[in-house]
Amino acid sequence: MRALAYDGNLKSRAGETVNIAILHKKGHAASESMAGAMAKAFGALEATQVSGLPIVVSRLSYTGEEALKKAITGAGIDFVYVCEGLESELDAIERITRQMKVLSVGSKQAHIEKGLSIGVFQIADKCTILLNLSASRQEGISFAADLLRLAKVIR
Repeated sequence: MRALAYDGNLKSRAGETVNIAILHKKGHAASESMAGAMAKAFGALEATQVSGLPIVVSRLSYTGEEALKKAITGAGIDFVYVCEGLESELDAIERITRQMKVLSVGSKQAHIEKGLSIGVFQIADKCTILLNLSASRQEGISFAADLLRLAKVIR
């Protein structure tokens, strides 16, 4: 969540609220479990604000590209957290987030290496921000130099 505050384009992209979707695969036990845990974790932040904007969190089952596009448009989603279980759908999710200028956040290091924008992971006993700079730029995100200095950047 703190990384969002480093997006210079957040206020122009987000509107009146920062809408976060926890994207999971219906029927995939680990994906649904992760979605529940992440919805609870992000939901605890709904009482706070990012760059002066309130936060709204929702869970969204991935059922295909068109459904995701409609959900992003209909709910004004600004940030998609991609749970495990969607590895075979990453190419489609990337296309949509880039086309619709929505920040993609991966739940696995491999998601960022594959093409999602950002994630925070435990690497060698250290909490590490992994940032795919090309992907984030294609999604319309303009992260400040302060975040780039803190992150391990994939170009």
